[in-house]
Amino acid sequence: MRKEFKQKILKKCRISAVAFGTVFFGVFASGGIEAKAETKTINISITKVDDAGKEIQDCLDEAKEDPSGNTQYVFNFPQGEYILNDTVLKVYSYSTLNMTGCTLKRIGTDKKWKSMLRIGKATGNPETGDENDPGAYGYNGYHDITIIGGVFDGNGTVAAASNADSPSMLRFGHGSNLTFEGVTFKNPYDNHQMEFAACRGITIKNCVFDGFTPKSGKTGAKAVNYANNEALQFDIMHNASHFTQYPYYDDTACQDIVVDGCTFTNLQRGLGTHSAVAGSYFYNVSFTNNTFSNIGGYAIAATNFKNATISGNTITDCGAGIIFRAMVQSHDTFYTPLSGSFTVDHDAASVIENNTIQITDKKYTNAIAYGISLYSEVVKKDIPNDGGNDKVPAGDYTLYGVRVNNNAITMKNAGYGIWLQTTNTCDITGNSVTIDVPAGSSGKGNCDPIRLVKSKNIKIDKNSFVVKKSNKKTKKACGIVVTTNSSATITGNTIKNAPKDGIFVVTKCNATVKNNTINKTGRYGLNVCENSKAKSVKNKFKKCKKRPYNEYKKSKITKK
Repeated sequence: MRKEFKQKILKKCRISAVAFGTVFFGVFASGGIEAKAETKTINISITKVDDAGKEIQDCLDEAKEDPSGNTQYVFNFPQGEYILNDTVLKVYSYSTLNMTGCTLKRIGTDKKWKSMLRIGKATGNPETGDENDPGAYGYNGYHDITIIGGVFDGNGTVAAASNADSPSMLRFGHGSNLTFEGVTFKNPYDNHQMEFAACRGITIKNCVFDGFTPKSGKTGAKAVNYANNEALQFDIMHNASHFTQYPYYDDTACQDIVVDGCTFTNLQRGLGTHSAVAGSYFYNVSFTNNTFSNIGGYAIAATNFKNATISGNTITDCGAGIIFRAMVQSHDTFYTPLSGSFTVDHDAASVIENNTIQITDKKYTNAIAYGISLYSEVVKKDIPNDGGNDKVPAGDYTLYGVRVNNNAITMKNAGYGIWLQTTNTCDITGNSVTIDVPAGSSGKGNCDPIRLVKSKNIKIDKNSFVVKKSNKKTKKACGIVVTTNSSATITGNTIKNAPKDGIFVVTKCNATVKNNTINKTGRYGLNVCENSKAKSVKNKFKKCKKRPYNEYKKSKITKK
């Protein structure tokens, strides 16, 4: 059997170098010993340009037949454009795909198109013609896979013409040590360019994610709101409806993720996670030095992330910026763990820093724009979802331990610059927020540079907040709003041109306000209302239209 397989491969592939060197790589073979491998280089030859899948797969299968880890396989793809016609390429452990100069384009012959590439054989899909993989648990599936260069073209325009069922272009489940360098992913139809679930050790560097084709009639705001199509998604391994053909479903979350130096443009959403399981967290996530432009929805979504760094990203002309959350607002993709029990770990131990964010009007219909949003909830009783088959379990999901430092945010649509909801012990330090919202913008919200809701022990320090113009959209804006059972220490900030109040503390809130400079407000410098308290120490107030201080409805300002 092995001999027959090798003879078939040799007809399709040219093995140009066998065992030309011995390499070490950072994965562990069964038994926990670091693998030592020789390298075999295989040059893929393609004769059927319009139906290249089988010839490519015949070569890739060489690695399937040798799972020992003694050989690292390097597959060199030919230059040019080749069609994957109803073919899902399956890649196996210890494989490097060198695709520099090669474009693979997807096409389907009916309305049910296929993904372009996955790890391992399709599981639970006998129509593929092979025996099925048995499935995997945790991160114990295929591993040590690298793709370098090349283009994956989802051909979304053609898929849209027939309204085809078009799944995500590349899909990876239960894998580890997966690396992508300099790859371009473009133009899916109504789905993700690439998605992962239950994977560990994901590195994506200097890749490009370009273009998204929405369903007919789902453009503009409708394209934002009708689906959750991040170009690069990190999903949950909760059930087959979330991640088909990759059992076993065991709620394993992805961890050890690096996305660095990538470009995301002309998309519905950028990257991240829009689903979560209570008590299951994505650990050690780094989104750094990426560029986002012309994104209809958010650039980055971090749901149930721990030990995360979101830093050095440039976000321009996007509908929303970065959301970091411990609960899904709509409740439709947050689930009870399969085990039935869970523990909430409140401390995110994460940082969002040194990002440049510009938010523009993408015509949201049912959402509020933001530069950076920290979000969670206290769920008082179970909330059914998934057609009654699952639920958001009751619990206190308050988000702790996120630092938002040294970000530069410009809001050109109504919303909030930095927006905290149901958080605790978070730091907002050294940020600049500019509200530059036209009167005719479609967004909702008061245009406050920073707004706290149900958030306690928040440090707001040495930030700069400015509202550039007062108009019908910005006329209710305050520099800092602390509302609804919140508490904050507000020190060393500069607030300019607030159309209403410089600092507004309202509805059972408490604030210490010290060494701030508030210059030119449309009403008060510090306004404290509705059973709230504030301590004011050495603040500078200039050009407050009514007066520097105001107390209202059982509220108190203590001046020192």
